[in-house]
Amino acid sequence: MRSLKPLILVAAAAFSSAAWADDAVVKYRQNQMAALGAHMGSITAVVKNEVPHTDQLNAHAQALAATALFTKTVFKEKVQNSQSASKDAVWSDWDRFAKDADALQEAAAQLAKAVAANDQGAVRKYVGEVGKTCKSCHDQFKLKKGG
Repeated sequence: MRSLKPLILVAAAAFSSAAWADDAVVKYRQNQMAALGAHMGSITAVVKNEVPHTDQLNAHAQALAATALFTKTVFKEKVQNSQSASKDAVWSDWDRFAKDADALQEAAAQLAKAVAANDQGAVRKYVGEVGKTCKSCHDQFKLKKGG
C-alpha cells in the first residue's frame, strides 16, 4: 500500500490539473461569447438610437468582427464542465457548427465594413444578419438555461 501512495497522489494531481485546465477552457470560451454579445448589444443600442454613442459604433463593429474570427478556434477542443452551455452537437455536428461560425464571421466583417462606410442601410441589414447567425447557432448548439 505504501508504494501506491505516490502513484495515487500523482494521479490525483493530474486529474485535478486536467479539470482545472478544462475549467479555464470553458471560462475562456464563455468570455469569448460574452464579448460577442456585449459588442452586439452595444451596436444594437446605437443603431436603435437608444444611446447617443455613434462615435463608438465603429470600435464595437471592429471588435465584433475581430472576436468572431476566433469562434471555431475556441470550440475546436471538446471540453465541457458543469458550467458549460455547449451541447454535444457542437462536436458531433462540427461541420454545421463551423458553417454557422463562418456565417457569423462573414456577417460581422460585412457589418464592420458597412459601419466604416457609414452605410446605414447596410448597417441595419448586417446587424440583422449577425443576429440571425447568433440565433441559428444558439438554437442548435447552446443548452437552454436550466436545462
